Amino acid sequence: MIDLRQTPEYANYMSSIGWIVSSIGRSASGRERKTYAYIRKFPIIGSFIKIQRPEILREKEIKLIERLSKKYRVFQIVIEPKYTKHCTLIAEYGFRQSRNPFVPSKTIHIDLTKPENQLLKEMHHKTRYNIKVAQRNGINVKPSENIKGFSEFWQDCAIRQRNMFLSQKKEITALYKAFGKNAKLLLGFKGKKLVSGILMIKTKNIAYYMYAASSDKGKKLFAPTLNAWEAIKLSKKLGCKIFDFEGIYDERFPLKSWKGFTRFKKSFGGKEVEHPGAFTKFRFPL
Repeated sequence: MIDLRQTPEYANYMSSIGWIVSSIGRSASGRERKTYAYIRKFPIIGSFIKIQRPEILREKEIKLIERLSKKYRVFQIVIEPKYTKHCTLIAEYGFRQSRNPFVPSKTIHIDLTKPENQLLKEMHHKTRYNIKVAQRNGINVKPSENIKGFSEFWQDCAIRQRNMFLSQKKEITALYKAFGKNAKLLLGFKGKKLVSGILMIKTKNIAYYMYAASSDKGKKLFAPTLNAWEAIKLSKKLGCKIFDFEGIYDERFPLKSWKGFTRFKKSFGGKEVEHPGAFTKFRFPL
């Protein structure tokens, strides 16, 4: 299944927030899927390039990446392979494992081909209970197109709860617009008060839990649990085969701040999926 980062919609999103988008590796017949590379220019020092979760990565693609790096005077190349089998080739071309992946190196996949009652059964018993508690607390989760309201709500929660002052409103809005009908926004309300929300992005077979937020009041009412369950149900209804929680704590690249929401995500069941992480190579931007 093609990763989110290798879709035309995601390429449009990256372009809209200031990255140069280049494609490599497509055959003349067009039978092979092209790989997107994302380039950011910096004054004086050159450019940075990243290639994330490519479906195909051979010697041919590595050489094309090197050629692209010369064209844009790249000082750092980052490749985040989808498959472990690609790591040996990357290492042969001088790439080294990075301690800081740009996309989550470990995640949870929920198998949406299973019936709803089976998905509920595979959750932690407290998660099933908290869904009912949220419903009894009067939490109402419904679809919305108010991306401006959600981006402001997400940013407010990030500032209050995590002291995260760097704004993500532009990125949230741009992602929603780039994916169009495949961007689904589910908001949780207590009466008329917004208390939780999830921005979910859908590709052909996978639904991604991209941005989520809840107020302190919403957490006390278990709104995030009901919100996530409604997102899972909607993904299944839309024909997705996998619900990707898009990141949990990875012991290989530890971020302590991820432990809290990792417990929440794991409580929904599913299986843990690991990716190789990021590999980086520095070069003189000549």
